[in-house]
Amino acid sequence: MIKKHFVFSYTNILIREIEKKNYFVFLRRIFSLIYKLIINLLKRATKKIINLDKKKNTSRYYNLSLSELFQYFNCDKGSTLKIDGQEKIIKTHNYTILYEKYFKKIRNREIKILELGSHEGRGLASLYYYFPNSKLCGANINPFQMRYHSERMNEIYIDVSSKKILKNFNKYFDKEFDIIIDDASHNLKDILQTLPMLFKNLKAGGFYVIEDINQFEVFKNLNPTNEKLTPIKILKLMKENKKVNSKFISEENIKYLKENISEYFFERGEMEVNGINISDIVFLKKHA
Repeated sequence: MIKKHFVFSYTNILIREIEKKNYFVFLRRIFSLIYKLIINLLKRATKKIINLDKKKNTSRYYNLSLSELFQYFNCDKGSTLKIDGQEKIIKTHNYTILYEKYFKKIRNREIKILELGSHEGRGLASLYYYFPNSKLCGANINPFQMRYHSERMNEIYIDVSSKKILKNFNKYFDKEFDIIIDDASHNLKDILQTLPMLFKNLKAGGFYVIEDINQFEVFKNLNPTNEKLTPIKILKLMKENKKVNSKFISEENIKYLKENISEYFFERGEMEVNGINISDIVFLKKHA
């Protein structure tokens, strides 16, 4: 984590604890965050956090397909996932074909990518090799959990459930990114309040991707108030230029998105839970 990102993360984690009125946690975090940074730096020095720039035989990874990269880094964006510490392999989203469909043409360009909910960085590590000239940023509620680092890749804090943190994040980055991937909480409310705020951080002609946009169909805690007007329904209404009434996204934000989204692409991956596909994914292109 670069110094600038650490200052942002440190400040906004403390802001969030005050916002939640967790005053004891606030005091504890003043010191624990500095401790975590030191531990993170020590892990890098001892190679417990892998430096992708110095990985052995690195050239061979640039020649792998995106499917092979997702499999190598054990990322659920691919077709299968090996459960850590087990022999069990499960079928996952298989977004590979879809990512290649929309991004193969820009693979070798100098682009900036932001992934919300990058967790240990398995997806970012895969994209690091797939987009060899890219700069990547992984945003997490815990910005110290990345297992990979690089001169081209950094981590930063975000909490998509907080409008204040989203607003600060939006101001911090301005219009920097060519691709933004929302793989964060998958909570219905969070998806809807994050979209209009961070869509503003896209460059003209960029793509905003929302993965697993229908997970709440199985995991009911992601839609605790049982909202019937889902993100996909809202986006389809917007595409048809129809009126949208949602308590989670304002008329002003709906107007902004309608004016700035040039194309809507609704796709589906392959992962199922209890016989229900939870791999709906949306690609939204910004006006050039």
